[in-house]
Amino acid sequence: MKPSEHPLEKAIEARVRLLETTLQPSSVHHYRHTARLFLGYLNESFPEVRKPSQLRRDPHLLGWLEFLWKRRTSTGGPLTNCTRGQYVMRLRTLLELLADLPQPPMAGLLRSQDVPPRQYRLPRPLTPEDDARLQQHWAPATDVLSSALLLQRLTGMRIGECVDLAPDCLRHLGDNRWSLHVPHGKPRSERWVPVDDQVRVVIERLTFLRTLPPAADPRFLLPRPKGRIVLLSSLRNTLCQAAERVGIKAHIVPHQLRHTYATTMLRAGVSLPALMKLLGHHNANMTLLYVEVTQQDLQREYQAARLQPRHLVPVPPALQHGIAPTASADAPAVEAALTSALRLLDLHRQLLPPSSANKQFLLLSRRLTRIRHLFEKLSQGPAGEK
Repeated sequence: MKPSEHPLEKAIEARVRLLETTLQPSSVHHYRHTARLFLGYLNESFPEVRKPSQLRRDPHLLGWLEFLWKRRTSTGGPLTNCTRGQYVMRLRTLLELLADLPQPPMAGLLRSQDVPPRQYRLPRPLTPEDDARLQQHWAPATDVLSSALLLQRLTGMRIGECVDLAPDCLRHLGDNRWSLHVPHGKPRSERWVPVDDQVRVVIERLTFLRTLPPAADPRFLLPRPKGRIVLLSSLRNTLCQAAERVGIKAHIVPHQLRHTYATTMLRAGVSLPALMKLLGHHNANMTLLYVEVTQQDLQREYQAARLQPRHLVPVPPALQHGIAPTASADAPAVEAALTSALRLLDLHRQLLPPSSANKQFLLLSRRLTRIRHLFEKLSQGPAGEK
C-alpha cells in the first residue's frame, strides 16, 4: 500500500521544480532524495507536524541531524561528513525557499555550524609497481571495459567523463599533436587533454569495438546496451578483477586511476597550473588533494635546490654576464654595482657547505650592505639640498 502523502510534500516539490531552472538534473535528483528522506523522518518521528510553521529547531531539526548520524550505508558503515553535510545544506535551501508560504517555517532552523567539517583524505594513487602491472595487463586487452579503464588511466578523466566520451572525441591539432575532448564533468566545464600515440591506439580499438553488435548509441564512444549505470558498475567490477589478477590485494576504485595520473604528471615536471587544466579543476586546493608528495620526492627537490639554487632566485641583470665596467660612474651606476656585488657574494655563500667560513661571509655581506646604505645617503647630498 502506498504511504499517504505528507502535507509538506506538494510545497517542497514545487520548490524543487523551481530549482530545475538553474541546477543540473543530477543536483535536482539529490534535492528530491533529501526531501523524501526528511518527510519520511517526520512521518515516523513527528507525525503531528503537518505545517512548515510547526517545525522547530529542537526537537525536529536537531532530531534530523541525529537521524543522519545514525543512518547507515548499504555496506553498513556510517555516512561520511561530506554526505551528511550535503543533506543538511540541501534541506536548509528547501526550508529557505518555503519562506513565501502563508505560514512559513521559522528562520534559523538549520545553521552553518550544523554542517559537519569536511574530512580531507590523503591522495590515493597506486604505487608505481601496481600502476605498471595494471597497464601491462590492460595493454593487450581487446574488450571494451579493459580498454576504457586504460584510457581513463592514461588521460586522468573521471569515470563519468570516460563513459560519456563522444565517438569523435579525438582531435588532430597538426603535425603529431593530438588532443582528447573531455565532455562536461563534475564542475560542468569541458576541456582538452593532450594525448600520445598510446591513447590514440586505445581510442581506435574502442571505435572498432563499438561497431560490433549490439548496436552502440551514436552519441557515445562506449557501448551501453543496458544503460549508463550498468556500464559504470561493470567498469568498477572489471577494475577489481584486474587488480586481483595482477596481485593487488587492496580494494581499489576507478577514481584512484585519476589520482595516479595526477601524481605521475607532477613527478614528470608538469606545473601546478597546467595540472589543474588537465584535471579540470577550478582551484589549486583541489588539485593538491589529488597528488601525493612522498619523502622521496621531497629529498629530490631538496637536493636539487641545494645543488643549483640559482634557478630558484632571480639574478640581477648585471650578473647575467658578469660585472662589466660601465661607461659612467654616476651614483645610480655605483649603487647598481654594489647591489650586484652583494647578490653575487650571497649566492656564493649559499653554495658553501656549513662551516665557520660561512659565518665570515655573512659578516662580510652585512658590511657591504652598510657600505651601500652609506653611499646612498652620501649621494643624496647634505640634508635639505635639492
